Amino acid sequence: MMIFRTPNFSLAIAIVDILSIISSGIIAYLAYFCFEQWPFPTRYNEALVLSVLLSLIIFPWFKVHAPSAPKLIGAWITVLAVMALIAFGFKVSDQISRVWIINWAVLGGVMLIVMRWLVYHLIYLLHKRGWHKKIVIVGAQQLGQTLLQNIKNSGPYSHVKVLAFFDDDKTLQNKSIENIPVNGNIYALPTFVEENKIDEVWVTSHGVKASDLDAILHNLCNKFITVRFVANIFSFRMINASIGNKYDLPVITLTESPMTQRLNGLIKAIEDRVIATMILLMISPLMLIIAIGVKLSSPGPILYRQERVGWNGQTFIMLKFRSMPENVESDSGPVWAKNGENRATRFGDFMRKTSLDELPQFWNVLRGEMSIVGPRPERPCFVEQFKDQIPNYMQKHLVKGGITGWAQINGWRGNTDLHQRIEYDIYYIENWSVWFDIKIIFMTIFHVFFDKNAY
Repeated sequence: MMIFRTPNFSLAIAIVDILSIISSGIIAYLAYFCFEQWPFPTRYNEALVLSVLLSLIIFPWFKVHAPSAPKLIGAWITVLAVMALIAFGFKVSDQISRVWIINWAVLGGVMLIVMRWLVYHLIYLLHKRGWHKKIVIVGAQQLGQTLLQNIKNSGPYSHVKVLAFFDDDKTLQNKSIENIPVNGNIYALPTFVEENKIDEVWVTSHGVKASDLDAILHNLCNKFITVRFVANIFSFRMINASIGNKYDLPVITLTESPMTQRLNGLIKAIEDRVIATMILLMISPLMLIIAIGVKLSSPGPILYRQERVGWNGQTFIMLKFRSMPENVESDSGPVWAKNGENRATRFGDFMRKTSLDELPQFWNVLRGEMSIVGPRPERPCFVEQFKDQIPNYMQKHLVKGGITGWAQINGWRGNTDLHQRIEYDIYYIENWSVWFDIKIIFMTIFHVFFDKNAY
């Protein structure tokens, strides 16, 4: 409902950011070199182009939807830090003036904040002068009130104003909700729309009889307005919900795997195999050393094979370096790992605390059974136990299980609260993107390998 979250406005903000970055770089260059070296040398042009590309990637990570200076500065510093690492890696950092970089960093941060503030303030002034969409909500009960509250919570930059409710509930008629009047005469809606130049009518599933709704919508169809229907589906846990046309009928999809949409599945598969191949090439000497350590620490096989439940409930054999004596669960049966247990060997305990026992799972990724990033797959016996105890537990299987995940880097691994872990897993599924995966992979280096809940 916020104008600065609409695609057109997001594009406008991106353009403003790009102009701020480029213009601040040029101004900083001219101020330092005083036209002595003009036009821009190649390295400086490359730096500006790289900064623009990185801003388009990094700024969305910080979710700077509003004029938030701390988030914007944090995003800008991150862009500069990544550029510094790239310049150092390609050994070109000595080809660019450090004074220019410092001046550009300061001026760029100031211009980003000022330009964004000007754009948002302009929208605010236009809103105050009446430049906004006028809407009417049909249904003043809980669903309609929730809609109103969400509109008000969208902040001062929202371009929407609610003028009235319409509801045939006699207990609500001639009253007001949040200073918005409730009109009880449903059939007066078309006249009200025309007289007040209403832009949109939002119809909720409460507040109007089905028999009256057809007549109202028929009359509204003759007006130059937008009519939206708000379904009462908030009682469902929606994952990647969408509205589409299936078999010539409008269909609301409540739950869908992001991997079934467009090219997401192919992109994810390429991402997994490319990164897994690179990692396996880099860690192969380390895996050889670990394999020798496992063999010397206790008798038995080097790898531990365990059945896990993956995408769409399909089972597969997950690989790990063996960290416990062979057949340790022959008497106890499957046991949930917990802190303080002493089943692991001394070398196995070290591997668990550093997550080195998970490295063979990159082979599972290459075989297409797992992803590098995703909810951790669980054993079938525990899936059967948890699916009736933990709400939405089975939704984690809408994507492939991962070596690491959003829940793990936030501390929800091992013997921790499963309710919280599932919430983080579902958040990952709802917000999946390649950039989100890359962010999790980098954060894993700092959060998972030495996590206090790894055992």
